[in-house]
Amino acid sequence: MNNTDPIQIKDLNFSYGPVSVLENANLTIGDREFISVVGPNGGGKTTLLKILLGLLDAQSGSVSIFGQTPVRGRKWIGYLPQYANLDSKFPVTALDVVLMGLLGKTRTLGFYRKSDRETALSMLARVGLDKLHNRPLSALSGGQKQRVLIARALVSDPKLLLLDEPSSSLDDYVEQELFDLLQELNKELTIIVVSHDVAYVSKYVEKVVCVNRAVHTHPVAEIDDNIIHDMYGEHVHAVRHDQEHGHG
Repeated sequence: MNNTDPIQIKDLNFSYGPVSVLENANLTIGDREFISVVGPNGGGKTTLLKILLGLLDAQSGSVSIFGQTPVRGRKWIGYLPQYANLDSKFPVTALDVVLMGLLGKTRTLGFYRKSDRETALSMLARVGLDKLHNRPLSALSGGQKQRVLIARALVSDPKLLLLDEPSSSLDDYVEQELFDLLQELNKELTIIVVSHDVAYVSKYVEKVVCVNRAVHTHPVAEIDDNIIHDMYGEHVHAVRHDQEHGHG
């Protein structure tokens, strides 16, 4: 892996037909930063994620992932989508779900090796669920399912963890547990969390990347009601939490 920034975006433009979604976007995210991406619906957050993952191509400008194109660089990305495409009634265990994270990266379809299972178990241990490895997915709580999906994202040994609204369906206590886990993982990984809750994520992240056609980066200490108003077009209060939690 090249010793360069996890993400570098320069003068990025993207449109769907005549509709401009991202305009002259510039963004650099350094090693082991903890970043939140925020912005209104339709502001370009999802498009930006798809470009980072190599699912859409920039129409002008440049995007690099660890110095590579997004298609080449996504092998270093662990991704947790907003709505995981997993039927909770499908008869799979927590361990089965984590093993799926190896498909297309280190494994093709077929039998898993013993070492694959050991790696998957170690990822479940990392998120505190190793004792539940044989439990059916359908028997897990919402917070436990999210931890299993994080373990799935981690099993291919990524350097960058990208999470799209990971706490949207979780209660406050479970959300805090999830972000405490992410803060611990941030000691080794660069983490990007897409979230609508600016106030909550500001307890944990170092910077907030605001996406609303343009892309602007703000240290958490700078986030105030004026910036939120500019982002969302309505008066949403930004409650400062950064004194309650360290950014470790």
